[in-house]
Amino acid sequence: MRNRPQHWKPEGLVKRITDDETIQSWLIHQGSLTKRLRERCPTIQVHILSERLEVPLNNETNALKIHRNEQAWVRCVLLKCDEQSWVYARTVIPNFNRDNPWESLQKLGNKPLGEVLFEMPSIKRTPFALSKLPLNTWPYLMASLKTDQKSHAGFARRSVFLQEDSPLLLTEVFLPGLLSLKTDH
Repeated sequence: MRNRPQHWKPEGLVKRITDDETIQSWLIHQGSLTKRLRERCPTIQVHILSERLEVPLNNETNALKIHRNEQAWVRCVLLKCDEQSWVYARTVIPNFNRDNPWESLQKLGNKPLGEVLFEMPSIKRTPFALSKLPLNTWPYLMASLKTDQKSHAGFARRSVFLQEDSPLLLTEVFLPGLLSLKTDH
C-alpha cells in the first residue's frame, strides 16, 4: 500500500474531484474543520488509531520533501459523532525531536489537532491538494469502519502547516458517515 500512486489536484480543480457541492464545501473549507464539525456535533470525539514514529507514505515524503525511508511522527485518528466515523485525519511531522516546534503535539491525546493549530497565529498553511481515493488507501482505517463503508471512496484534502520553517502535513479524509448527512454550505 505504501507505493500505491496517489493523484492530488490543486483546490482550484475541486470540480474534477466531485460535482457534489456539499462535498466541495467540506474539501475547500478554509476555517477550522474541528469547529465546523462541532457545530453539527458538539460531542465530537477523537479516537486514536496510531501515534508513533514510522516511515510515511511515498506521496507524503514527496509532499514534505524528505527521503523515502526517513521516519516521521505519524498520528492517525478518527473524528466521530455518536460512534459514526466522520473524518480520518493523518498528521505527519518529519525531523521530530525536542528542537522541533511541533514536538508538544505528541501530548495531544484525544484533543483534536485543529483546536491547537487554529490557536497559533504564527502558523502558515499551504493551499489544499485534493483527491478521491479508496478508503483502503489509508493505514489503520479499514479495521475501524463498518462493513458497508469499506467499499466507498473517501474525499481527501491535505495541506502543509509551517511553524518556524518546520512542516506538518495534515490529511483529512471525509468519510461516508459525514458525507451522507444533509449539510449547509
